[in-house]
Amino acid sequence: MSDFGRDALERDLDLAWELFAAQPTHPKVAELALRVLAVEPERSSVSLLLGNHREMCGEADEARRLYLRVAGRRDGQFVNAARALRHLAAAGHDHAEALRWARTVVREEQEEWDDWMELGFAQALCGEHEDGWRQLDEAVALCARTAPDELPQAFGKRAADLLASFAPPDRFVPAAEEAIRADAANSWVALMLGWAYLVQYRFADAERLGLRLLREDPTEDLLQNLVGTARTMLRIVENAESQNITMDDIRRTGVIELGWRQLRDQVAGTDLASALEALDDVMPAGLRATLRPGVSDEDDQLGSMAAEELVAWRDGQLPGSGAAWRLAEPFRLMSAAEIIAMGAAIEADPAAHPDWPEDEIWEQVMTDDAGAHLAVVAFGALVKRRPGRPDEPVAASMADWVWDRVAGFGGPDPRPAPRKAEADLTAVLTT
Repeated sequence: MSDFGRDALERDLDLAWELFAAQPTHPKVAELALRVLAVEPERSSVSLLLGNHREMCGEADEARRLYLRVAGRRDGQFVNAARALRHLAAAGHDHAEALRWARTVVREEQEEWDDWMELGFAQALCGEHEDGWRQLDEAVALCARTAPDELPQAFGKRAADLLASFAPPDRFVPAAEEAIRADAANSWVALMLGWAYLVQYRFADAERLGLRLLREDPTEDLLQNLVGTARTMLRIVENAESQNITMDDIRRTGVIELGWRQLRDQVAGTDLASALEALDDVMPAGLRATLRPGVSDEDDQLGSMAAEELVAWRDGQLPGSGAAWRLAEPFRLMSAAEIIAMGAAIEADPAAHPDWPEDEIWEQVMTDDAGAHLAVVAFGALVKRRPGRPDEPVAASMADWVWDRVAGFGGPDPRPAPRKAEADLTAVLTT
């Protein structure tokens, strides 16, 4: 190749990288990269650039093909190809594949704290919770030794990874506090820290943090809700005797824990709304045909744990169509009218409905059309309720039940592997 041709090739490559940095989905990126590869097909860095572009354009399969081709060469770009495959697997919620590539990366490169952080996160998502969370701490320690200027970033990433891998508040709180001390502007970590304080019943700490955040963003609804909840809890503590409400009463409802979990799930993309959206993409045609169009609860007569979101998505199913879920028992979604009518009947004659006590939290959402229901109860747990029988655990939440259906229908499941899920759910229901 002449010097002129070589210079033109390098200009194309420089332009491709510059354009990708500014507009990663611009079609000219692929055109320029392919022009270089036509002359130098073994140039791995260009294949990675093209793979990055395809990934940003939503072409995951083509990106994977390009990354694997580079990885197969085992040249100087191997570790970068492995990192790209790790990222692609994580984005597709293939936790096992992400862990495999995370381990490959650290076998090749031991000096980058972020690679060890990614390994710990992948471990936690695959069910190696304690080992994974310990690895996150070790990654922060490595950052302190090798790149101290990047510590605020490492603290924030550890807090984010703990949250996304469903670490309990007792583990999340110290990491989040360290992240906020290093970077007070990390507002979303601070918001989650405030809610974690509530779960630890540290209401004054939650109020102080919420007020500080509100001074910076006075219109944020989530912050206003945090402060309002903290102040409500403080009033209950101060006036426990006159309120006839004790902290044990609050604990039994699980309302604070439920609020924390719902907000955490929103941040992690595992909430009920996200599950229903994912279900729309994979549900069988037979199931879709049984579902009614969604409606809004304009009169606010539905509960706030799950029913309102469910009927906004689909206003129940046709009676007798529960088998369309392909489960052992034919429970179907109830319509808004059915939920409201049942609630009114229970309220009008509590004695005739002893399985639905007035002093407990419950929200019926599904029925088998034969007297049994699936209901959301304290702590957001989903249970099977049959006349005259104890409740039977079904799922940790309505969102979990829907995610199980998504996975069963072949869709991606973003949730981390459960951490003693059955034991935790049983403990909740018997508290």
